[in-house]
Amino acid sequence: MSTDLLRKWFPTVNQILPLDALAEYPDLAELHRIWLSARDAASAPWPARLDMLDLPTRLLPYVMLLDLEREPRPLLRVRLAGTYVCEKYGRELRGHTTDDFFAAQDAHNVVDSALRSAETSQPDLARREYVTLNGGFWRYVRLILPLSRNGKTVDSFFKVLDPASLTLISRDANGSA
Repeated sequence: MSTDLLRKWFPTVNQILPLDALAEYPDLAELHRIWLSARDAASAPWPARLDMLDLPTRLLPYVMLLDLEREPRPLLRVRLAGTYVCEKYGRELRGHTTDDFFAAQDAHNVVDSALRSAETSQPDLARREYVTLNGGFWRYVRLILPLSRNGKTVDSFFKVLDPASLTLISRDANGSA
């Protein structure tokens, strides 16, 4: 079965969730508290970074650090990706953009979420479902946290998938499981 046909049967879901829904996702709630502490310590709307030593080790395979490139159009470039994320996409993602591993609409949804987070200075929580470029079907809840290296503008993001909500139904382009 073709990836395009799979996408017709399983349309993309990008449901923005209110931040108070973090209570349903303990790992994401813990990461949010770490981000708030880093933000408060920075005395700025956004921290410059999150110290990897402060993060729960169980989340590290599910994280991505994404740099915002605004020209010629906004896109996100991977600075770091956890082992789980790279394994499921079948390659190292560092240096790639969201356009490289998401279909056009899915990449657009992720970039829009990041830009919304930058504009509001707030984390962005969402439930996502989509068919990957290679025909896999992913379902998860993710959190995007804005970061600023200069303290004035958001220029990067910390993204993490909630491992408890993560479902990957592997399918190749022929529909084989």
